[in-house]
Amino acid sequence: MGLRILAADDNEFAGLQYKKIFEKHQHDITIAKDGEACVEIYKKKLDENRSDADPFNVILLDFVMPKKNGVRVAKEILELRPHQKIIFVSAFGNGILDDASIFLKDDVEIIQKPFSLEFLVNKIESSHALRNMR
Repeated sequence: MGLRILAADDNEFAGLQYKKIFEKHQHDITIAKDGEACVEIYKKKLDENRSDADPFNVILLDFVMPKKNGVRVAKEILELRPHQKIIFVSAFGNGILDDASIFLKDDVEIIQKPFSLEFLVNKIESSHALRNMR
């Protein structure tokens, strides 16, 4: 069974590319057009989820998005599920973050653009496999 992925990016082209590559690899991906939509989708899936499992195996977040930026989205999600796997994908590195404490969590990573979509898929799949071995 494929992974459940939630991706939030206000760049429509990036969202389409994520959808295309992850569906090609048999993963279920939901695209949010901004940070606020991402939190709403997450909460809805959390309510629908009848188990203790996270509603998504991984969440991909851009740093800069309208309505809620990626750091704010991550904080809200981690308040609901402290061990939710989150990967920031952005052209900006660690320096853009004003609250580095969020990165003290093992379940939060940064992947700096540019990167290939295949690299992203491999990173997520291998990260998920390692998590399941713990």
